[in-house]
Amino acid sequence: MCRWSRLRTHILTPLPRVLAISENGTTLRDRAGTTLYLVRHGQTAHNRERIVQGRRIDSTLDATGRRQAEALARRFADAPLDALYASPLRRARQTVRVVAEQHPRLDVRYDEDLEEISWGCFEGEPTSEAMDGAFGDVRADWRDGHFDRAVEGGESVLDVQKRALRVVRGILDAHAGGTVLAVAHGRFLRILIASLLEEEYGLMNMHRVEHDNTGVNRLTWDADGACTAPLMNCTAHLGKKGEALVE
Repeated sequence: MCRWSRLRTHILTPLPRVLAISENGTTLRDRAGTTLYLVRHGQTAHNRERIVQGRRIDSTLDATGRRQAEALARRFADAPLDALYASPLRRARQTVRVVAEQHPRLDVRYDEDLEEISWGCFEGEPTSEAMDGAFGDVRADWRDGHFDRAVEGGESVLDVQKRALRVVRGILDAHAGGTVLAVAHGRFLRILIASLLEEEYGLMNMHRVEHDNTGVNRLTWDADGACTAPLMNCTAHLGKKGEALVE
């Protein structure tokens, strides 16, 4: 049976300072107006069958997921994108490639820092009563602020937060003032978005960050380095009622 373990706690620099540290001399004012679209990949059979994927299970899009990716591509067909990023896991690669067909001048940049959290020994396993109990235990630990907890062989929330902030800082440095779309994964996005919107969410409330397949999150930065999200988990491109496209 898998066990949850407490790993060495990472001491992270406060978030505004993490993103303020540039590796190429980019200033906060340079980054003003930068827009980052964070998108979850399309549906896989493992999503449908409730099998844990994480980083090791490299599943592909199912028919529904391919249709979702095509709808996402139509949504962004005329968007003035300056760059495309994605996790190298196949479900993310397949999603971003469909979007990239509408932007032939752009090469997709794959970054392992965008990969899903590693669920360790749970990966490849279908959800069960025992697993639900174990997940319940770790969620309780997270609600108590123990973000250094990880499943056996897996990553902690702090592990993922560290690499997620690293890749965002790289994107802000490379595309200051531009518009970027990045395709990633559900728990990864919960951790990253909750971290970037620290006052509204923070890791204690990452469970409130919804992440439907191909849901679109739009994040922007101002000259003071503040991040806001005028759009969260929007699936208007899938034809769901009550949602409006905001570009």
